[in-house]
Formats: sequence, C-alpha cells, structure tokens
Amino acid sequence: MKPVFKYALIFLIFLSTGSVFAQRGYTPDVSRAINNSNMQWQSQMNGLRMLGLQGGDMTYNFKYTFTVTMADGTTKEVNSKIYTDTSAHKNYLLYVDKSLPKTDSNRNQKIFPKQTKVISRNLALISGNIKKADFATPPRYYKGIAKDSCWMFKVISGPISAYSFLSEEEGNMFNPSTVISIQLKDGEIVKFSEENLKAMVGDDIDALENIQRKNYLKAIKKYNRNAEKAAKNNPDPALKKP
Repeated sequence: MKPVFKYALIFLIFLSTGSVFAQRGYTPDVSRAINNSNMQWQSQMNGLRMLGLQGGDMTYNFKYTFTVTMADGTTKEVNSKIYTDTSAHKNYLLYVDKSLPKTDSNRNQKIFPKQTKVISRNLALISGNIKKADFATPPRYYKGIAKDSCWMFKVISGPISAYSFLSEEEGNMFNPSTVISIQLKDGEIVKFSEENLKAMVGDDIDALENIQRKNYLKAIKKYNRNAEKAAKNNPDPALKKP
C-alpha cells in the first residue's frame, strides 16, 4: 500500500468513526443506547484492524463461548457476539443448532435476555475459544445479569459499580460509552447519568471535578479509592474486637 493512500485511508476511517460516535453521546434510555450498537461498529473495527490500529474510541464486541442459563433452568453453550435487534431495541445471542440441517429455519435462533437468567464466559479462554483454553489457568467467569433489553456486565467494582451492555472487560478493548447503569454499594442499579452519579459521589471533591470534565468512569474510580481509603483509616467501630 502506498504511503499517501494508506494515510488517506486512515484519515477517512477516523473521520467516519468520529462522526458515528459523536452522534451517539450518552442517553439514560438503555434501549436507545443499545440500538446505537449497530453494524457500523464492525465495519469500522475491521478497517482499523487491517491498519494495525486498535483501542481508543472503538467499540469491540468479540465472539465468545457463553454459558447461558435459560429461564427454565436449562443451560447451553452459545458461541456468539452480542448482537442488537434494531427493531426490537434488544440485544441477543445467536445460537446455531448444528443438529438441524442448514435448510431448517430453526437452525439459527436468537436468544434474548428475557429468555435467560444469566449468561457468563470463562475469561481464562483465549478469544473465548474452548479449543484454545489455557487449562493451567483456573476458570474465572464473567457474568451478565439478564434484564429486559440487555445483559449487564460489571466493569467497575467498588462502593460504586458500573455496568456495560457488552462483555468486554475494562482496558484497551473497552469503550466507556457502553456503560449504561451504576450502583451504590448494594443499592438499586440505576441508569447511568450525570445526575445519578453526582448523587452517589455526594461531596467528594475529586469525583465531582472529574464529573465536571465529563470523565465519568475516572470519577467513579476516584470516589471508590477515596471511600476505601477513608474506610481503612476510620474502620467501623462495630467491627472492632471488644
């Protein structure tokens, strides 16, 4: 690939990516947030991977082997990405029943969150593939709580927890815009909004400063560190030995 053409292609991909994500923003409406996870993600991700680029504002949504506990208590292994039904505004897994012929209309089945209790994947598996499992590593399951329109995966744990509608762990492959819900301690899981987050952090100056800068996940982490430090320095008197 000629250098001039390569850099022009990079510019066009980033220009397109920026346009899509600028339109997304944050909305407290979970269904609308999920609806924004569309096929444009995949085409843009493929373009950047071809150029050896990754991370940043891209939204990664890889195929994994999920253990799905259905509403009736039965379980099945489903090798799938988390797809979006744009008309129903719901996420789903695509289960391929290989016992049926390819001509059978029931071979490919959509599994929606409401049909399940929970889904999980083993983080010890390489690329979610059981054939490439690192059997020396103990299994570590990443669970998704079933809600009406999506599964919620906890990406930040602490006094304030944050949940994403995709199963990518926080890190280089994680896009903060996929966070849809937050929770204070063992309280109710609520929609992720600036207003709800401010109510949770209270008068924590460090967290409030990050909220003002729109660094919401950094605000959560800062609050969690401050809360944990305060608890360590001022333990609950009820827990002290007599």
